[in-house]
Amino acid sequence: MNHDSAKLGTESVPKLVFGFSLTVLAGLLLNSVYTLTDALFISHALGDTAMGGVSLILPFTILQGAISTTVGSGASAIVSRKLGEGKPGEAGAVTVNAMAIFYLTAILTTALGFLMMNPLLKALGCTGSLETYAREYFTILLIGNVFSTGFSSIIRAEGKMVYGMLIWVIPITMNIALDALFLFGLDMGVKGSAWATVIGQFASFSMSVFFFTRLTGQQFKGAKLSRKTAAEIIGIGLPSLIQSGSLSVLSAMLNHVLARVGGEAGVTAFAYIVKIVTFALSPLTAFSMSLVPIAGYNFGAKKPHRVRQTACFCLLAGFLYGVFAVLLLWLIPSQILGLFTENADLLTVATRGLRIAALTLPFTALPMTTGALYQSLGKKAGAFVLFASVLIFTVPLLWFLPDALGLDGVWFAYLAANILAAVLGAVLMLRVRKTALTD
Repeated sequence: MNHDSAKLGTESVPKLVFGFSLTVLAGLLLNSVYTLTDALFISHALGDTAMGGVSLILPFTILQGAISTTVGSGASAIVSRKLGEGKPGEAGAVTVNAMAIFYLTAILTTALGFLMMNPLLKALGCTGSLETYAREYFTILLIGNVFSTGFSSIIRAEGKMVYGMLIWVIPITMNIALDALFLFGLDMGVKGSAWATVIGQFASFSMSVFFFTRLTGQQFKGAKLSRKTAAEIIGIGLPSLIQSGSLSVLSAMLNHVLARVGGEAGVTAFAYIVKIVTFALSPLTAFSMSLVPIAGYNFGAKKPHRVRQTACFCLLAGFLYGVFAVLLLWLIPSQILGLFTENADLLTVATRGLRIAALTLPFTALPMTTGALYQSLGKKAGAFVLFASVLIFTVPLLWFLPDALGLDGVWFAYLAANILAAVLGAVLMLRVRKTALTD
């Protein structure tokens, strides 16, 4: 058995979680740094209107990543269990099917994006000068969509933590450098930012090809495409699509409501808030992503006590971090937002919104951790509900809170939805411990 995989069932859980989390977090933080610097570069080089136009494409970029994450997370959950069972050939067959699914959906998404661009831009709220920037950015992202792979999670399923980190770090570093060059050096506008993103995605794609042809511990000889395997990958990965896809839908909904109750200032304030909150969520995401290969491997190896220990440790670490993040964002919100804009009115709106949105962070640990646990065990329905819970609870709240409270109603709707999702996460965590994780 591959040594990197075997240690998932033998090393201490805290050591494994922190080892995985630090490598995942390095990539996530660098990705968040990229999103922040991208916002800084665009706002300083092109202005707040350009930033608002690019932010309107956020639902598509979330959905683009969601498709990659769905295939990768579904495959990685199965691959880690197969490796825990000592079946590298079956693990390899899962990866081959995952690649086939990804490229088919990537080509389909690109085709539909070009065919339906005008109605999509209208649905995203693109109007006036915002539409010009949004269209330029959207067009180039569609061209590079086929390279937005999600195979890093399959690499981590083998216990290859360092390479799983490098497959993020190297492309994102390239992306940041090219962003600065294209925007400030070559004055390419939002097109330059979009091309920097696509080139970074191609670098990640190339590193994935190298890993699976030279470094993997899986066996691909005799691997065949299988509808059953593909259905299992999609079924287990679907909750991740729902999680990221719900964020896409949620962002679109919030932008629509914000445009109605807060105008361009509300939309632009949200563009900055979502960048900061996404950055703050990185450690929580790292803990939940680390849980999947560790819990999946040990579940396959018939070690339920290690699965329970992993889930509890990730939950505690996530909650404590969430409390720390809230304190930080409440202490210096205007200073952080001041990095992006000097507009006093915009700062006032965004500061209040950021403080309210920050309160969601401690609650987020419960649905994220429990959802990742359900996914690692192959419990699709539970993971589906947990990853969609924030969207499910936000929809009815947006019907009346914004009308009653204005902009505050939008922020409080998001906070209340996260609290309700945390309650649901706690209930389902207790349930799975009593049913699937008994010795």
